Amino acid sequence: MKLVMKLALVISATLLLDKAAAAAQPTTTDMKFAIMRKGEQIGTHSIELRQAGPETTVSSATTVIVKILFVTAYHYEHTSTEHWIDGHLVSLNSSTDDNGTKHKLELGSKGSGLLVQADGKSTQVDKNIVPTSLWNPAIIRQSIALDSVDGKVVPITVVDDGMENIMAPGHPAHHFTINGHFKQEVWYDEQGRLVHAQFVGTDGSIITYVLAPSATAGPCPNCQ
Repeated sequence: MKLVMKLALVISATLLLDKAAAAAQPTTTDMKFAIMRKGEQIGTHSIELRQAGPETTVSSATTVIVKILFVTAYHYEHTSTEHWIDGHLVSLNSSTDDNGTKHKLELGSKGSGLLVQADGKSTQVDKNIVPTSLWNPAIIRQSIALDSVDGKVVPITVVDDGMENIMAPGHPAHHFTINGHFKQEVWYDEQGRLVHAQFVGTDGSIITYVLAPSATAGPCPNCQ
């Protein structure tokens, strides 16, 4: 009898350890978008979310090249890495080249807030701030946001435009309009994942982020 009880305890402990180990296993989600302008692809945007327990790390990269008569008229490169714990941003590092204008941003925890160092300047911001990187649907509940390029805190307003059907991913998504430095439209699916985005470029053209099928996208044919 004692042997049976001991064996049962060992099995129970093993099952609990296996469950805890499974829960702690990190998961990775990749999303890739084709950036479109006037019917042509001008760039790519990729998002990688890695989750392990209460921690989430998000790496994103954007490349845009606009050519006129085979000559590059505009280029944009942006990379960023965000680290979140229990839904709070604890660090952010980004690097941007906006057609020759470069920005470098570093953010980390300090005291009861976050220290932002951007383009040689330092400032303290609230620990609950949310960056303008659109992968996170928490931005739709904010009245201010941290610009993930230059580290400035910007006021925003959000309009709920309701549910809509969009071609990619081919099912209803919730449409919101975010007004800040400029107007951006975003669509999130029922799981809160960014599936579509759109804004108007400085030349008046409509720029659209189209989610690639099966979350994969090839190289931009017009960006070489």
